[in-house]
Amino acid sequence: SSGSSSREDSVSAAAAVVQVQQRRHQQGKVTVKYDRKELRKRLVLEEWIVEQLGQLYGCEEEEMPEVEIDIDDLLDAANEEERALKLQETLVDCYKPTEEFIKELLTRIRGMRKLSPPQKKSI
Repeated sequence: SSGSSSREDSVSAAAAVVQVQQRRHQQGKVTVKYDRKELRKRLVLEEWIVEQLGQLYGCEEEEMPEVEIDIDDLLDAANEEERALKLQETLVDCYKPTEEFIKELLTRIRGMRKLSPPQKKSI
């Protein structure tokens, strides 16, 4: 009879594995659901920013000075003027005119949402 109990053990172990996989699959769905379109828009925007900064500073990405443009920080700003000011402060050491870049960036982030980390459901 010991043969049947080990078989039951392997069946319940297999069931546990299936449960874990299902749970993992559900978690996967939640993170993917975490607004792909918004992430893609953000990625395109960040690539555009890097390209523009390269032109403004006249150098490759590796040689670029420490310029950090935090999109979420900009979206936190009360209004366009505050956003423009933050950008001007960030680009203060750029010798080329930055007005067009700032205007275009502000246009591009209009209507974007902050990407806050996905909320974990409390159990």
